[in-house]
Amino acid sequence: MLNKRECRKFANPDLKMITGCGLLHAEQVGYIIRTAVKIIDHHKTLILYVYPRIQAVKGDFRPLWAVFQDKDDYITLESQKDGNFKWRTAAFEHLGKDWHFTGRCAFYSAKDEGRVTSYLKSSHDSGMEALTSFQSNILEKRRRERQQIRENEIIKRMSGIPTLPRGLKGWIHKSVMPAYFFYDYKRGGMDVPGICTSCGHDIRLSGVKQGNKGICPHCRRELIMKPRSRRKYCLTDRDTCQVIQNVGNGELAIRIIKVYYVYKGDKPEPRIYENARQFIRQDADGKICREDYYYSYNSGIRTNWKKGERPAMFSKWQYYFEADTCGHVYSKNLPAELKGTPWRYCPIADFYSHFREPMESPPFLAAYLNHPRLEHLVKIGFWNIVSDLAYSRSPDCLDETQDRTHRILKVSAEDVQFLREMDADMDMLKIFQQYSGLKDRQRLLVWQMEQKVSRDILPILKHMTVHKFIRYIENQFGFLRLRKTPYGTIRYKNMQDLVSEYRDYLDMCHKMDYDMKNSFVLYPKDLQKSHDRIARRFKQKQDAKMKRDFIAVYQGLSGHLDFEKSGMKIVYPVTPDDIISEGNALHHCVGSYTERVAGKECIILFLRKCSDERKPFYTVEVRNQKVVQVRGVGNCGMTSEVKAFISAWEQKVLCARLPAA
Repeated sequence: MLNKRECRKFANPDLKMITGCGLLHAEQVGYIIRTAVKIIDHHKTLILYVYPRIQAVKGDFRPLWAVFQDKDDYITLESQKDGNFKWRTAAFEHLGKDWHFTGRCAFYSAKDEGRVTSYLKSSHDSGMEALTSFQSNILEKRRRERQQIRENEIIKRMSGIPTLPRGLKGWIHKSVMPAYFFYDYKRGGMDVPGICTSCGHDIRLSGVKQGNKGICPHCRRELIMKPRSRRKYCLTDRDTCQVIQNVGNGELAIRIIKVYYVYKGDKPEPRIYENARQFIRQDADGKICREDYYYSYNSGIRTNWKKGERPAMFSKWQYYFEADTCGHVYSKNLPAELKGTPWRYCPIADFYSHFREPMESPPFLAAYLNHPRLEHLVKIGFWNIVSDLAYSRSPDCLDETQDRTHRILKVSAEDVQFLREMDADMDMLKIFQQYSGLKDRQRLLVWQMEQKVSRDILPILKHMTVHKFIRYIENQFGFLRLRKTPYGTIRYKNMQDLVSEYRDYLDMCHKMDYDMKNSFVLYPKDLQKSHDRIARRFKQKQDAKMKRDFIAVYQGLSGHLDFEKSGMKIVYPVTPDDIISEGNALHHCVGSYTERVAGKECIILFLRKCSDERKPFYTVEVRNQKVVQVRGVGNCGMTSEVKAFISAWEQKVLCARLPAA
């Protein structure tokens, strides 16, 4: 390593340049380089002094950079504008601010360039190329040293990995990869000969058709029927498997195995290899720690294993098989491998055996430690709830402090068997928990799942029983499902649409103070017509109330805000229609403010010219005794005359006379 303190002594050699030198006047040259070889800290060191040409032309021969180069290292001392110095570790070609920096540099003399090639013992004729190549080699050497340090750590990390189980290939062949019945197509063949790719026996099957499934009489494996002519040159299947192994100290390694089966003939040509590893452990604080590694082919010096998740080849939103760690779980070795770890009783083998689908093991293993009732739910058989608990949902609908199944699920004891038969997930459980204490709740949930109804049921059940609700809504849907809108589209595309409209109907009836115990109100003969009829009445009632409130607001303001000046005056709207007409005439949105006025959120006033009080001119919005908007035609702003009027009105009338809200 270069000694910076000693190098600083050679920062400015006070070299002069001949003013008549043609290099000083070559505009294509940006920097002039002079060189020297000095003994610095007992080492022979090459020094390059870099001068800006424009600065040298003016007679200023202070180097901008002094580059110190020895056999194993380099460093640059940069001169600052304030007279101070700064050390830089960048290579010479990166000292400048553009990509063509080295192309704009020139040696002051052939002797200066010769010192570079001689010191570096380079075969390059160009001193610049020799220096760039030499520094690149130093960088590459440093990179390889850093890489070897990382790889040594990875090799140490992998040292505890045992060999793969002996029965893995057989399990993959028999349990993971699909099996085929390859045959030669024969028209009208009742009993077709072919080969089973699982056991390799020649067999005969009936009912053979492309894509059909059959059972091999020898190995009893399910086969997919495929004629050899459809296989073409080759058929390829691929899948992912996981092998979980104990690596000591209570830590597990999840080894990701990639499998390719290529069928060029009747027998598969398998390619099986490991491409990722996941280490998972529980630290002293109970936190789940995970480390990921992936195999990068022909990329390492001592090992091809890299730390981290495999980068996506194209984008993280596009599927990349090599990066997929979701796979089938090899479970034959699990009892022995999990022994002596926090996962000794983890039911991951039972969970995988139930679904027989690819899964991510780390989230399930983490969920087992974080959720104390996960094992209990697996043993009872609530597979979908366990899946949600491990992969997608928070356990807010579960009471994990309890040890009885119905208390964990927060339901009645008689509902446990029903929910298990329904294969309930968390969403279904949350819905069912809302029906606590409700008669016929099991029938309601079954109906709800069959009809795909997810909302609006509980508000309806405030007024009727489950039995009456289901009977009525199914009767209505029987003839309303064909009912169309005035635009020709189906009004009720599914049962959910009808249930939601029924809920709206009952809600409006309640707000209209109808007798909610009267069966004539609760069960109209035609729900759609009754809904539309009461919706019109409800709107009329709401409009009437809004109109009364609107008029009351301006009756309270009468005489308080009157003002006239410069041929203009303030005018009050009388009805909501006046504001709507104002908005239409001036082409702005004040017509939507009627409900805000009725609710006392704001006040809308009209500014008119005294010569024509009926013609809309400007609209004024007032909030909290302040003018917040004044808009004319097309939402235009105020003219100077209008601005003066509004300012005077605010000072003399608005702040002084407007009654407190």
